[in-house]
Amino acid sequence: MAAGEEAGVQVFRGEWDDEGVYVYQAFNERIAEWAVKHQRFGGPDFLRDRMTWIKPSFAWVLYRSGYGSKHNQNRVLKVKVPHDVLAALLERCACRVGGGGTKGRVQWDPERDLYSADGKVPRRMIRQRAIQIGIKQELSHQYVDSTLSIQDVTPLAHAVQSAHRSKDPAAALAALSLPNERPYLPHCSLDTLRRLGMSPGESASNIARTGLGKAELSTGTSGEPAN
Repeated sequence: MAAGEEAGVQVFRGEWDDEGVYVYQAFNERIAEWAVKHQRFGGPDFLRDRMTWIKPSFAWVLYRSGYGSKHNQNRVLKVKVPHDVLAALLERCACRVGGGGTKGRVQWDPERDLYSADGKVPRRMIRQRAIQIGIKQELSHQYVDSTLSIQDVTPLAHAVQSAHRSKDPAAALAALSLPNERPYLPHCSLDTLRRLGMSPGESASNIARTGLGKAELSTGTSGEPAN
C-alpha cells in the first residue's frame, strides 16, 4: 500500500493501517456532536448531497479551520474510511480535461507543515502538495455510509496551535500524540492513478507545471475546500 517518492508524481500522504485510511473534516458543533455520538454522519443539520471535502493531511485541516476556531469549522473530526471505499471514490474523480465522473474532484494544494508555523498558520511547504478530495451526491452517500470510526480531535488541534505559538514549538509538539502520516498508494486502477497525478502521465506533468498554487483535477466548479 505504501507509495514511494517518485519524481514528477504527486504523493498521497496520510495515516493508515491494514483496516483503512484516516481523513479529516471540520464541522460545526451540532454536526460534530451527532457524528461522534452515533459514529456516523447524519442528523438534522447534515446535508448528505452537498459537496464535502475530505483531507488526509491533519496540518491542512488545521490551516483551513484555523486550528478548529473558524465559524462552522470549530470541531475537527478524524474519520476512518476503508481502503476499498476510498479507492472507489477516487475512481469517480476525474481530470477536468479528461471527462469522466461529475461528482468527484481532486485538488493538490501546497502542503502545510504540522511541525512549524508561519505567523498564525501552519507553515506552507514549498515542494510538497497535499491531496484533497471533494465528493457530492452518491459519492458523499457512499463515504457517509462506509465510515469505520469518527473521533473528535479538536483538543489536539488546539494543542498544536498552542505549541506553534509557544517559545519552544519543537518541545511542545514532542509532548503531543500526532498522527504518523506517510506515503500511501490508493487501491485504484493505474488509469485512475495517472489521471489524478499519482502515476507518471499528462496529469502529473500538468500539476508539476502549476508552480506553488492550487492544482485542481475535476469535472465540477472550482472552489476552495471547506469541509
